[in-house]
Amino acid sequence: MINHARDHSIADGLDYIATWQAGMFSPPHMMEAFAAKAQKRAPEFADLAPLRKNM
Repeated sequence: MINHARDHSIADGLDYIATWQAGMFSPPHMMEAFAAKAQKRAPEFADLAPLRKNM
């Protein structure tokens, strides 16, 4: 992000970061996190897929 922002305008850097972040956050996980915070409870997330040993 820093390398991209260094060589682009502020607007371009902010757009790039926003696009990247939108792809990284899972909407169901975000909704659960916000709901748990509002209800003052621990969030309950599904387990992650296991790592593959051979790639």
